[in-house]
Amino acid sequence: MKPFYGLTLAAWLAAGCSQPVQPLTGEAGARMHHVAVVWLKQPGDPQARQRYIEASRPLARLPGVVAYDAGTPAAVRRGRANAALDESYDVAVSAVFESRQAYQQFLQDPEYLRVAQQVLRPLVEKYKLYEFAEPDRP
Repeated sequence: MKPFYGLTLAAWLAAGCSQPVQPLTGEAGARMHHVAVVWLKQPGDPQARQRYIEASRPLARLPGVVAYDAGTPAAVRRGRANAALDESYDVAVSAVFESRQAYQQFLQDPEYLRVAQQVLRPLVEKYKLYEFAEPDRP
């Protein structure tokens, strides 16, 4: 019986993933979260990781940024292996913005563009971005 539930869950998730995402009412004013997962050209190099983290820190002071954190894989010990855990990256960045509008302004900020294009991207082999908006609160 358990395989049936697993297949049902997988089908439900796959169906949900194929639907277009509709913004929630009022989402334009909701806080935005931005997560970047980065693989460097010098994978595993502690100095390269630190260079990236230090070079990105000034972005925390730009208008609209509520929180900004950058770090390396945590290497948390678990009781058993978890196939969903990916520690292959070098650096992850988590930023929170006041609103979608604040995030869009951040993306156009000359200092962000300079740091991203001239300082960070030359260090990067590849990256993945994850962004989400908080739902309205009652």
